[in-house]
Amino acid sequence: MVVLSKIEHVFTVATRGCVIVPVALNEQRVSIGDLVQLRSPERNLEARIVGIEMIKQISGPCRVGFLLSNEINKSQIPPEAEIWVGKQPSATQA
Repeated sequence: MVVLSKIEHVFTVATRGCVIVPVALNEQRVSIGDLVQLRSPERNLEARIVGIEMIKQISGPCRVGFLLSNEINKSQIPPEAEIWVGKQPSATQA
């Protein structure tokens, strides 16, 4: 797993689930199905990325948001947790 970013925002879309927005993205590629760990001194949580969305703010640039699998909800995510990403194994690796 590699560190992607710290979390800047966390919110819930009522019909879809929990979305995390990273502070900034490095050159690490992220795909739907990738495993993420949300790490903080208090705890580590694991989930899968089930959606990647562009988020347009009223003022400011577009941002990327990651929709997480249903086992994670907003209240579980510690403030300023780090996002660590591991690639989903491909069919040839399995």
